[in-house]
Amino acid sequence: MSQPCKRHYLAPLIVKIPALGLLLWMAGCSALPNLGAVDNLFQKTNPQIGTVAEADRQSISPPQEANQEAQWQQRYSQALELGMAAAVATQTAESASDWQQVEEQWQQAIAHLSAIPGDSDRFATAQQKRQEYEANLAYAAQAAAAKTLPTATVLSVGDGDTLRVQGQSGPVTIRVACIDAPETRQPFGAEASLRLRQLLSTGQPVEVRAIERDRYDRTVAEIYSGGQSVGLQLVREGYAVVYSQYLDGCAATASDYRQAEAAARAARLNFWNQPNPTMPWDFRRGAAASESSGSQPPTVAPSPATPPPTAASSSLPACTSGDCDCGDFATWEQAQAVLEAFPGDPHRLDGDDDGVACESLR
Repeated sequence: MSQPCKRHYLAPLIVKIPALGLLLWMAGCSALPNLGAVDNLFQKTNPQIGTVAEADRQSISPPQEANQEAQWQQRYSQALELGMAAAVATQTAESASDWQQVEEQWQQAIAHLSAIPGDSDRFATAQQKRQEYEANLAYAAQAAAAKTLPTATVLSVGDGDTLRVQGQSGPVTIRVACIDAPETRQPFGAEASLRLRQLLSTGQPVEVRAIERDRYDRTVAEIYSGGQSVGLQLVREGYAVVYSQYLDGCAATASDYRQAEAAARAARLNFWNQPNPTMPWDFRRGAAASESSGSQPPTVAPSPATPPPTAASSSLPACTSGDCDCGDFATWEQAQAVLEAFPGDPHRLDGDDDGVACESLR
């Protein structure tokens, strides 16, 4: 009795050697005392293919490849569906848990795109979409982090990038991170201060992402209101510029800051609506802007010569060697000490001439 065999193994013979293949098909496996002989015969007549088994594999390879490509297409489609759901959820996310769910959706979409191999027809498109989704993931992660940051209450606004908040351990002076607003006596300096007061009114709750302390003992931090970066909004509206020297403090969203500044500059919004705006750091130095910044010397009347300070000046802030404004002080006491140390108020800290410096810091 002949042993059962897999007749499909003989299919390539029927294609390549019809007569022999058909005979073996009808006779069954018992007609072949040595299956290796069939392989030898097939190789001699079809040297470009090889054995019968290899021919069999080649005969089923195209459908397998097609199935795999269909799987990668399905992965890509699933990624797009997840991305669309994440984009919709982004528009309504409010709480930290909402943003965390958005994060998870972007992560799942990215995982599907990452699984598509380099030999797939979808690989290049998937990589482009993956970069887009990774940027969206970074934004969602930042928003989620902002919702879980320590909260504080706004006490006052000093200028376009400085404010005082009531933290858990007491009042804190905040220098808004990664941006630089025009100084009070610069063009658009007063407007920048007003805009920050509009965004952060007294008593308003904010989230604080502390980064470091500066040389004036102020806390350098990103401030969030309603999950949105206040500093980024000031840059977007043209009331502040990106402080590139310290942008590493906002590494996760550095590209957002640069893009916001480029858009505001192109639209000539506020500070950028000047032929040759002087960068705030150049204005503070009181020197012409460097060639790399492309700014010009400030067009303001020269200040009167600063009188020599009193003996107590050894403990005064470093800004007294140049030009101080209210944003340079961590406390009202520091500002008042400078006012008293320099008769005539050359730093213009007492705007209403009532003998009290920087009342916004009190």
